[in-house]
Amino acid sequence: MLKTANMRGWVKGFDVARENTESLEVTHLQYADDTLIFCGAEEDQLKYLRVILVLFEGVSRLHINWIKSSMYTINEVNNIDLLASILGGEVGTLRTTYLGMPLGAKSKSLEIWNGVIEKCEKKLARWKTQYLSRGGRLTLINSVLDALPTYLLSLFPIPPGITKRLDNIRRKFLWQGNKENRGFHLVKWNAVTTGKKNGGLGIKNMELHGKALLMKWLCKYSNENQTLWRRVIGAKYENEDSWMTKIVTTPYGISLWRSIRALWEKVKPKFKMKVGNGNKIKFWKDEWHEKGNLETLFPDIYNLAMFQQRTIAELWTPQGWNFIFRREPNDWEVMRLAEFLNLVGNFTGLQAYEDMLWWKGNNKGEFKVHSTYRLMDQSSQ
Repeated sequence: MLKTANMRGWVKGFDVARENTESLEVTHLQYADDTLIFCGAEEDQLKYLRVILVLFEGVSRLHINWIKSSMYTINEVNNIDLLASILGGEVGTLRTTYLGMPLGAKSKSLEIWNGVIEKCEKKLARWKTQYLSRGGRLTLINSVLDALPTYLLSLFPIPPGITKRLDNIRRKFLWQGNKENRGFHLVKWNAVTTGKKNGGLGIKNMELHGKALLMKWLCKYSNENQTLWRRVIGAKYENEDSWMTKIVTTPYGISLWRSIRALWEKVKPKFKMKVGNGNKIKFWKDEWHEKGNLETLFPDIYNLAMFQQRTIAELWTPQGWNFIFRREPNDWEVMRLAEFLNLVGNFTGLQAYEDMLWWKGNNKGEFKVHSTYRLMDQSSQ
């Protein structure tokens, strides 16, 4: 019903696309039994929305809890009390919390981490250490970190100040215990946060753990072409290629995705391209062959080739590769050309599924936060 109302112009959502790009209007988001509806601050739109919701109650025999419903405004709305009386419910203010995530807060704000700090302090309260050995404290620290900050870390970059506070809480809990005076630190904190396979105690490095969680969004963005969140990000920031958006340089309102996008250059070398229908992978530019990037392996043949930006699908035919060169190869280039053709000649053809990124960290090619963290931990030594 909301889609029909939007198509007929009764209810208007918000358009996330930039100028000169395809329009993408979002009217509602749903999660389990919660619904977020976006519309303009106009009486007519609110009246239409009220009718839609009442009809939904009648058709589905489900009851909308108007008392628990809230209305939030973006920017200043002068007639908010009138609009609220049409729809019912209370008028809320941003910042607020929805499904455990802060809405309306700056992504780098320290305040959104206050809840995590408080919970960690309660879990790691000093009195709990009087019955625990250092090994027990170590286990409790890891279990707390796996449970409490991960939800926020999966979306927000952790500020350095919060990292220091969490490290201080963990450090005191591990070494000081229930003593009032300062405990003796047996090893450096860098050794404590190093993986056990690398000679450390295995406590998570918060900065690396946060980056590993954020990198998962980059993998999802590259492989999930039709999901709404991916389309919203692509429409707002424009795509650089088939895999990622352009580098975000605008200073206003985009620090969250800018922080995530900044990790792309670090995580990209850990992927290889798995050829499906060939529509996304560029033959010369992307690393899809097991031997490596073809432009790097054969720079002389690359310079001979025309249409250097074409995808695999554009160069492949049922009869084989369809290369077009600028000129006939010279005598000293014939052997290199034969080597090149022999290398790409074992290509078996296109598949029905879409091209995807294949994670090098495991045999299944699936991006895993744990393996990503382990790789970063090893490279930081």
